[in-house]
Amino acid sequence: MKKSINLLIVFLLILSSSGYAQKKAGEKDLEALTNKKFIDNVWDYNKSKKFKYKGTQPIIIDFYATWCVPCKAIHPYLIELQEEYGNKITIYQINVDKEPEITSLFKIENIPALVFIKDSKTYSVVVGKKTKEQLKALIENKFFGVPLPAK
Repeated sequence: MKKSINLLIVFLLILSSSGYAQKKAGEKDLEALTNKKFIDNVWDYNKSKKFKYKGTQPIIIDFYATWCVPCKAIHPYLIELQEEYGNKITIYQINVDKEPEITSLFKIENIPALVFIKDSKTYSVVVGKKTKEQLKALIENKFFGVPLPAK
């Protein structure tokens, strides 16, 4: 009986920690981009097949899935970096399972994938799990021209 209770407790702990970016009341999160929000704020790919960012502020789009362990690992770093950079950049998130059309526009085949958009004509994609320091170095390099640290 004691083993059953212990197994149940372990199962419940695993279940409770399995959600992507579960947040506590009052905790901040990244803004999710739906297809409509993406078209309104980032790129109306229905009007122009060639990429043309509508905004002026640098953005990062985090392509993730709820089942992706590396995605879950970098998510808190992205929230911290959004807070740290404030209104200098905006970090959005797109669930690849819910928005396959946008995912295919950027040819995202592996996640986590971060799309860095600095201006109206160009973007770059970075794939894979990164540390907070690596993410910060990428932001500094891609948006503010700071050289990446030597490896």
